[in-house]
Amino acid sequence: MATWHDATCFTDAERVALELVEAVLTPNPSGERVPDELYARASAHYDDKAMWSLIMAIAHIGFFTPAALIAKPIPGMPPGQNYSE
Repeated sequence: MATWHDATCFTDAERVALELVEAVLTPNPSGERVPDELYARASAHYDDKAMWSLIMAIAHIGFFTPAALIAKPIPGMPPGQNYSE
């Protein structure tokens, strides 16, 4: 979803959710990844239950990110097989 910024097909709620995912998954040298302003904009679109569902979905993405970065899985290929085989 690297081009979500330019896509016109997302609602405001979807855009803020994508912005939240991007903020969480992008390292920030100053430390804070989700500023209060972004959280406030997200919570304006989602009630408490929906916000926690969104947070947990982002957490699941974050859980699998290290495995993907380390193992570099290739869709359709067995685990452990790499590009040179």
